Amino acid sequence: MAQSQRRSANAVARAARPVAVPQKPDDFDGLESARDLLKRLEDLARKGGTFSTKGDSKPYAFYGRIHLSASQRLQDELWKFRFSSMARNVLDHMTVHHDDQALVQMTQRGLAAKFGCSQSKVSRSIGELSRQNFAWKESRGTYRLHPLYAYRWGSDKQRALVNKLGPNFLTAREIVIPNVRKAER
Repeated sequence: MAQSQRRSANAVARAARPVAVPQKPDDFDGLESARDLLKRLEDLARKGGTFSTKGDSKPYAFYGRIHLSASQRLQDELWKFRFSSMARNVLDHMTVHHDDQALVQMTQRGLAAKFGCSQSKVSRSIGELSRQNFAWKESRGTYRLHPLYAYRWGSDKQRALVNKLGPNFLTAREIVIPNVRKAER
């Protein structure tokens, strides 16, 4: 028994000894990349960017040249705007029939004939879309669809149009997703 006790005492002593783990240069690279990431996030916060894991509803703001998922979020939360059925029909029509500048050539009379309703109903629907900055009148018979809604998920067409229009254009035509209270749900 003394021999088995010595073996178990040696095993305990070996387990208690610190094991020398060879340091790999990769371990230091991982630490440096984590520090670099932290520094970049701090720079983003200082420049006015936001980073959050909580999905609060916030207005879209133009902070750089890439728009990652603004259009996807707009599509996902479109129900919160409570558009009338005619406004949704007009928005869907504009989404399908715009050119590479997000311009739609249409008249209210033509849309009224297409949807079988009055011209004033189409006019009210366009007003609804305009108040929420989804679309607005550029000139007679020409409407512009908001680039963040016209082109989805940060496509090349969207980036090119946003760069052409500039950051002041997007901040002036900001789409703000409404908050919905629990009682309204």
